[in-house]
Amino acid sequence: MEAVRINTPIAVMFVAYATLMLFIGFYFYRQNKSSEDYFLGGRSMGPVVSALSAGASDMSGWLLMGLPGALYISGFIDSYIAIGLTIGASLNWIFVAKRLRIYTSVVADSLTIPDYFETRFSDDKHILRVVCAVVILIFFTFYVSSGLVSGAKLFEEVFGIKYSYALTTGTLIIVAYTFFGGYKAVCWTDMIQGLLMLSALVILPLVMLSHIGGLSEAKKYISLSDDSSKKIVEIQGQIPSILSNLQSTESQEKIQSLIAALKNTQDRNISAANLDKNLKNDTQILMLFNQDLNSLITSSDLAKRLELAVETNDSETLTSLLLAFSKIPFAAKERLQWLSGVSLISIISALAWGIGYFGQPHILVRFMSIRSTKDVSKATFIGISWMIICLAASCSIGVLGIAYINKFNLTLADPERIFIMMSQLLFNPWIAGILLSAILAAIMSTASSQLLVSSSTIAEDFYKKIFKQEASSAMVLRLGKIGVLIVALIAFVISTDKDSSVLSIVAYAWAGFGASFGSVMIFSLFWSRMTRIGAIAGMISGAAVVVLWKQFFGYTGIYEIIPGFLIASLAIVIFSLMSDVRPGTKDAYQKMLKNL
Repeated sequence: MEAVRINTPIAVMFVAYATLMLFIGFYFYRQNKSSEDYFLGGRSMGPVVSALSAGASDMSGWLLMGLPGALYISGFIDSYIAIGLTIGASLNWIFVAKRLRIYTSVVADSLTIPDYFETRFSDDKHILRVVCAVVILIFFTFYVSSGLVSGAKLFEEVFGIKYSYALTTGTLIIVAYTFFGGYKAVCWTDMIQGLLMLSALVILPLVMLSHIGGLSEAKKYISLSDDSSKKIVEIQGQIPSILSNLQSTESQEKIQSLIAALKNTQDRNISAANLDKNLKNDTQILMLFNQDLNSLITSSDLAKRLELAVETNDSETLTSLLLAFSKIPFAAKERLQWLSGVSLISIISALAWGIGYFGQPHILVRFMSIRSTKDVSKATFIGISWMIICLAASCSIGVLGIAYINKFNLTLADPERIFIMMSQLLFNPWIAGILLSAILAAIMSTASSQLLVSSSTIAEDFYKKIFKQEASSAMVLRLGKIGVLIVALIAFVISTDKDSSVLSIVAYAWAGFGASFGSVMIFSLFWSRMTRIGAIAGMISGAAVVVLWKQFFGYTGIYEIIPGFLIASLAIVIFSLMSDVRPGTKDAYQKMLKNL
């Protein structure tokens, strides 16, 4: 049901959208006269373009697929991620944007984030530049890979083509306009994509709500599903006693109650993903999943199988199904609650996503490229307004999807495809093609921005600054384009595994950048006493703690960005106080303050 049928209107809209993006890339191809044009658009981006570009490059396909899917599964509890992101983005625009723009243009002409860190701390040995470049290339290569995987799955879902063909098509489109157009092309396409994403996200939940019958009707079906899930968990714990006297009236009534509850949780899927390893070869479990533990079973499917076994008086099948289901983890839901059933650690971890904004290179570079510091206030208002509307609408799609699926007795195997499914069901193919292009827009905007930052790291931070300082602007420009191809090729190879855990990679990279770069960025802009040694210690310790925490302490439920950011901040303070500020560093810092 969630697969979009291949038809001419949808295909035409996808091709038209991709063609427009490529046209923009070729248009700006002839306007790139220098490496500053290619990497920062000549610092000529206005507030609207800067704000929408920052938002679009930030959100990626997560906004239209990941977040609605999370809300569909867990409800309002996962909206704390959106709240944390909104707070983090707001603070980033308010406190970081203007200072970073001044320092990277007025105080020192910096084209990249590693460039800024090196000039800020007078690092003549290039240690900070090398550490930054390594972190960027490692995390962004995987980050780009996650975008390519998402794009490939979208093409695969929409057009029914093989994953390898879908991956190749999406990669070529993204690489082409990044390679030819550079930063201006990326920013202008991001602006268009940001507007497309906004339109799609606002329109879809309104139409969904109309079809459902209003908020009260939506609340009724969501509550019914959640109440039924509690009933299922209750009866699941009674299955041993039910089987001990299967033919009794009480047991039969409980089985009928279980069947009714399963029918009312049309949105729930039963999976063997979290099953204990010792049960992987369990006979009843294998029978429940039809010998394929990678498959999903909807609650309604299990209800039908139980109902058939009861009607045909097949006690053996009934017993096997009940035994298997008693071993499957099935959680009760309260998806309309904000606090019930969630720990304080979970809320803090979700809100902590906002910390990551201070260290995302592809977002920070938007601050560096804005036309003037006078445009920052306007860009802040536009950017945060866009973000609040988009995040609220995205959350609404996930929650309303629960009601829609249950009311109209539909099935959805993958919650992250709720946007795709609703676009197909509620709109004619021409409009659906536009809405589905919004997903492609989100994916393309982020992947292209990350490719550009990665290529600038290779060309500016490695080649020109370390190996050949006298390199011409034209040579750096050519090498930057080659860098786009190199990073894209490595990301492409990684992306060939369609089962890659995209969301976990994104969360991991977000934490890595937030802890290592974010801590250093904040202290560098607000503490004149910070030293080169402190910056190096903070950056390395932040990245290291994220890696180690994820590997050895992930079971605590604490998002790794929290300990990473705290340890990095502590390291910055301690090592800065233990070392001297380099000559000229404080003067440059005071120059920035005077220009505020």
